[in-house]
Amino acid sequence: MSPNSTNERPALAGAIAATLSSRGVKRIFGVPGGGSSLDLIDAAAQERIEFILCRNETAAAIMAAVTGELTGIPGIVLTGIGPGAASVVNGIAYASLERAPIIVITDAHEETATAPPHQIFDQQALFAPISKAQRRLTPATGAADFEALFDLAAAEPPGPVHFDLSAQDAAAAAAPILVRSPPAPHMLEEPALAKAGDLLATAKRPVLIVGHQCRTADRATAANELAHALGGPAMTTYKAKGVVSEDGPHFIGLFTNAKLDHGILAQADLIVFCGVDPVEMIPGAWPNEVPVIVLSETPGLAWPFAVDAEIAGPVAVSAARLAHIPVKPGWPENQIADFRKGIIETLANAGGDGRSPDAVIDAIAEAAPPGARLAVDAGAHMFSAMARWPARLPHDVMKSNGLSSMGFAVPAALASWLEQPDRHTIAVTGDGGMMMCLAELSTAARLGAAMTVVVLNDAALSLIDIKQQRQQRPPLGVRYPRPDFATAARGMGCASWTVAALDPLEFALAEAFETEGPTLLDVSIDPSGYREQLMALRG
Repeated sequence: MSPNSTNERPALAGAIAATLSSRGVKRIFGVPGGGSSLDLIDAAAQERIEFILCRNETAAAIMAAVTGELTGIPGIVLTGIGPGAASVVNGIAYASLERAPIIVITDAHEETATAPPHQIFDQQALFAPISKAQRRLTPATGAADFEALFDLAAAEPPGPVHFDLSAQDAAAAAAPILVRSPPAPHMLEEPALAKAGDLLATAKRPVLIVGHQCRTADRATAANELAHALGGPAMTTYKAKGVVSEDGPHFIGLFTNAKLDHGILAQADLIVFCGVDPVEMIPGAWPNEVPVIVLSETPGLAWPFAVDAEIAGPVAVSAARLAHIPVKPGWPENQIADFRKGIIETLANAGGDGRSPDAVIDAIAEAAPPGARLAVDAGAHMFSAMARWPARLPHDVMKSNGLSSMGFAVPAALASWLEQPDRHTIAVTGDGGMMMCLAELSTAARLGAAMTVVVLNDAALSLIDIKQQRQQRPPLGVRYPRPDFATAARGMGCASWTVAALDPLEFALAEAFETEGPTLLDVSIDPSGYREQLMALRG
């Protein structure tokens, strides 16, 4: 039966592809198996939806998740049965903890399959702890189930949904979808707004902390209006970096729930969390005893403190409402600027005799094309990257925070370029993270992506190395021979440069940014300043 037949019901794969097209999906990521994924790829092509073949399922899921974060439309990832489903798990865990809308569709065995159970295990049980819902799609209800869970993936809090789909069911005729009523709009609780208003009216030194929920345009605008109304310092989480412009008068630094943050919060008499999710905070005790207001799209989150006023519902509306309440801030003149200067100076990493991570980030920022976006991997280098890279708008910087997964920056940069090909993206990663996604350089080369990868190469898992040293343990399992990433990148079709300790970095950066297609710089750095930097931030 043809999926595009006008006289017969479409195949389930065709119905799914039609839903994707109608919802604005432009591409699907994955590593296909030999089952339903082939039907879906064919059906998607009929709808002019591109399939992006990746080298690894986890990288494919990160690309899909980042696409969902940038667009608000769930990203799509396909995998084969068994090992393909198992391999994608870290990327789905990323989407779960980072609140990214994504749909993972795994090949599945036929329900009539008999022993031996080759490549067969309970895939829905595998994804249950890290997804909002799981379904096996069948011709009778599959088209309707897919539409319903597509909406669920995008609903607050966004996250993954999982589908099993067999080849036989993908090719079978799909039952029609019944029209569903739209959900009722969420109304703000007026008593909570009134209590928050009372707290604001009596505050003299309020601090605003903005989180990842505020990355949409309307919420970012409302968060900035609230920052202006409060008149005090504003911090953002890693995921929200850029929501409050770092060139503006209120921004002082990034909030992680670490020692450095609480030195400033201790001077506040009110703390307002706007669109923050507790998953964005480093676990630890909450030392502040001042009142706390929470504005969140999601009610009842697990905060490490008692909330004095929680306003659950559209953050753009609640922030705008509170912005109209008169506040008489009592922060001394120039104190916000002093806070900002103090944080930068405290986190400075001058390194030792070699090239410091700070120097690398500063050089990249100076040489980067206008409007370049930064993707940052997990690792010790992230302290310099997040502190020193200038961000002015939401999504100017992308980072794995809730999961803090290594191997994120390169697939994230590739997804960014696919979504906005006129915007150069720079992936900053350590050698450990680069090893975890090295093969995706060949994907970038095949697609001709305008992206630059900068590897801060110190031949160690430096963040773990630091923690090992602090516990006075021997250096076991964290150091290794220095990899030659430039040679590996050339072998995969990328232009590349090796920047040794005494080589000028600026010339290599200029050439990399002027070269068409993906480029990589393998930069030797001095890691000796990482320990002091971590101590200053987290204690």
